[in-house]
Amino acid sequence: MTTDEIKTLLEAGLDDCEVRVDEVAPGKYQVTAIGAAFAGLSRVRREQKAGAPLRDAILDGRLHAVSYRIFTPEEWAGRGV
Repeated sequence: MTTDEIKTLLEAGLDDCEVRVDEVAPGKYQVTAIGAAFAGLSRVRREQKAGAPLRDAILDGRLHAVSYRIFTPEEWAGRGV
């Protein structure tokens, strides 16, 4: 899968979220997702919610390695970058 294909799946499945997908090594992707939908969720629940749109691609083997960086808009703004 390409970064654009992954981003399209995520944007379709995550309402009101900003999504960035980077290929950090061949076949290994890092997803950065920013959205109010993640407020109040544990890190595990955030990853489950963010990964849900990619479930079929992972199960059928099209996608293998994904890591997640997930923020609320307030957390993203407060990163100090």
